[in-house]
Amino acid sequence: MKQAWTITRQDLRNNPYASLWTLLFIMYLGFTLSFVVSMQLGKSGALNPAADFVMLVLIPFLGFIYNRRTFKYLQEDSYTHMLAFLRILPIPVSAVIISRIQQAILAFIVNGVVFFTILFTVSGTLRVYAGTGFILSFALTWIGFGMLIHAIYMYLEFLKKGKAYFWLSLVIMLICGIVAIVVRIYGANLVSITAFYSKEWQLLSPVMWGALAAGVIGMLVSYRITLRKLIKRDLA
Repeated sequence: MKQAWTITRQDLRNNPYASLWTLLFIMYLGFTLSFVVSMQLGKSGALNPAADFVMLVLIPFLGFIYNRRTFKYLQEDSYTHMLAFLRILPIPVSAVIISRIQQAILAFIVNGVVFFTILFTVSGTLRVYAGTGFILSFALTWIGFGMLIHAIYMYLEFLKKGKAYFWLSLVIMLICGIVAIVVRIYGANLVSITAFYSKEWQLLSPVMWGALAAGVIGMLVSYRITLRKLIKRDLA
């Protein structure tokens, strides 16, 4: 854990502008999604699965710190190059993966505060439900979902080359779209469900605790599988 934290601090220090780019991108996401979520919870929202799709696709992005490596993974296969560099150092593979999990948790905390603050500030529909318990419950529910999907991105980040990572990311987005449509076909939508349970149960919401549990389990499973396969991966 100590070695992982050393990697995390060094990575943050080597990317001084990452915080700025991350802040700007998350602010943009929060502002944009506020309108989509407002339409979802409005009178015509039940007819539109768009908010479910957008939330499922974009919430996992709260777990990223947007530095040069993130933007260049497709052109330069930057994740593979980073792993090749770290492999020649006296650092265990487990520390590298744990460092990535640490960065994801930090990103979800900081980005989540920025994102949901903007989301609730701009969205007039959400302000109707506003209350500390509702806000925390709604935010933590979606962060739990985001962690679960982000665990898949972490797996791909460590074990796939840039182009494969890109195409598999599109597959994940396609699956999110299918989930949103299927939920709509059955006469429901995820945003409305999470808003309802967050309003009724607040911090005792079973959906919130279920989502957080799924997110944590997803991270642990991703860590275990990635550790086992990364040791054997050829980075040439």
